[in-house]
Amino acid sequence: MPLHKICDYTLPRSQVYVAAIFLGIVAGVANSFLTIDLSLKPILGVWILASLLLVIILHEAVHGAAAALLGHKPLFGLKPPLVYMTFADKIPRNHFILITLAPFVLLDILFILMFARGVHKLFWDLCLISNTIGAVGDIWIAITLLHMPRGSFILDTKSGIEVWAD
Repeated sequence: MPLHKICDYTLPRSQVYVAAIFLGIVAGVANSFLTIDLSLKPILGVWILASLLLVIILHEAVHGAAAALLGHKPLFGLKPPLVYMTFADKIPRNHFILITLAPFVLLDILFILMFARGVHKLFWDLCLISNTIGAVGDIWIAITLLHMPRGSFILDTKSGIEVWAD
């Protein structure tokens, strides 16, 4: 039986931005309790740029590695200001959820462990914050897909997703 599109979702950018801002505020408050010095010093800008660059590369690489491990061919793209990983084909729902959440889970664990080592705490803290805020859209997609039929397939449209089922 051929698949047919049962629904499509566009990423609600305004809600994602609100969630990201909220997470940034929470991270700022948490940093004050962790006594992380985020005072505006010239070196802070360097640490922020370095952490953003590392997180963007690792985040998309982990999406791609998870996809490859599950037998899918990831396609990487750059459309400033976005760097993304997508697919040409439909992906089973459960695979899509795993691929979507992999960078959030794996990289946040890595950054927490690096932070706990005590070396370059500010850098690893910025990496954790950047990755978590950057994963808001991924988390939204995963939550949305949990409500879709288990046997459905997902097509990434770069601005959202389409859900296909038989």
